[in-house]
Amino acid sequence: MVTTLTLDSFIAEAMQFGPDSRLELAERLVASIPADAEIESAQLDEVHRRMEEVNAGRMAVIAGEDALRKVREAVLGRA
Repeated sequence: MVTTLTLDSFIAEAMQFGPDSRLELAERLVASIPADAEIESAQLDEVHRRMEEVNAGRMAVIAGEDALRKVREAVLGRA
């Protein structure tokens, strides 16, 4: 018996995974998307703009560990 996997059924199945597995899936899906030179250029422009803001004292720096914890709390609802 052959079962056709639709995007909706795939998402429904993926939502049954634990938070760590869903995070890994998301990372792998994002990594599978081909790079777009225009987007990469815009991202680099944003990095440079933010670096200038930090160097000028107009933006605070957050430790990487703290930033990741805040992202996890916002996305996964946990630290």
